[in-house]
Amino acid sequence: MRKGMEDLELAGSLLEEEKWNLVIVKNGQIIFSSKERGVAPFFRAVRSMEKGLHNAAAADRIVGSAIAMLCLHARVAAIYAGTASQGAVDILRRQGVTVSSKNLVPYISNKAGTDLCPFEKLAQNSEDPAQLFSALEAILGGFENDAR
Repeated sequence: MRKGMEDLELAGSLLEEEKWNLVIVKNGQIIFSSKERGVAPFFRAVRSMEKGLHNAAAADRIVGSAIAMLCLHARVAAIYAGTASQGAVDILRRQGVTVSSKNLVPYISNKAGTDLCPFEKLAQNSEDPAQLFSALEAILGGFENDAR
């Protein structure tokens, strides 16, 4: 278990020091990083290396319920959040995922701050992590194919 904690500490420090928005570490190695904001980079990591994320540690600037459910889908062992929603923390802890957060908020807002983040809403309406992954695939998968 100590190795997992070392991975979490490394991911968290890289997130803060390198100004990345997402860092995923496994066995002391960075296996994914991104400066892009939002759910898309985490979704891409899960889609491209789903089984490779098993027992990895992630660090993300903002962790809402959608990111929490992606962690469960990929069986990530631990996550550090710059800011996490209470709902995300509850989802992760119920499933035994180690969670560390700098700031805890009741929920993640949309960019305008006028409502819930749309991905937070999507996660709330999903029965389980696999259903959320499929919904994100329908939304984000198309954008990525357009960019190629």
